[in-house]
Amino acid sequence: MKHLFFSAIIAVMGLSAMGQTLDVNGTFYYPGGKLSWHVASGDRIDPVKLNNREIRWVAASPDVFSAGFKMNDTILVNCQQAPQINGKWVIKDRTGKRHRRMIDFLMSRKDHYGLPGHFKLTISKAK
Repeated sequence: MKHLFFSAIIAVMGLSAMGQTLDVNGTFYYPGGKLSWHVASGDRIDPVKLNNREIRWVAASPDVFSAGFKMNDTILVNCQQAPQINGKWVIKDRTGKRHRRMIDFLMSRKDHYGLPGHFKLTISKAK
């Protein structure tokens, strides 16, 4: 019964667990300060690799996980507003419970890809 309830919520929200493609909102966040240098997956953020754009990690909102995406999944990002972030990213973190339909991109304070504060994008599971 619980599975049917969540399936109904996902269908109403326009999320497709079968096709594994979601339209979500994007934002970005920085590590350090009040935030840890570790992410929910248990991985540690290497600041040098982050500054060199070698780390392409995201945090996903709870409903993205409910739609069938999992921690450590590689996703394909397609964003017309910010094409510089298109390509493969890995889900390594979770957003707070209050967030809905959101992907939060881990960025260096020195370089946030020139992203606007909020943007629309589509994610799908990479093959």
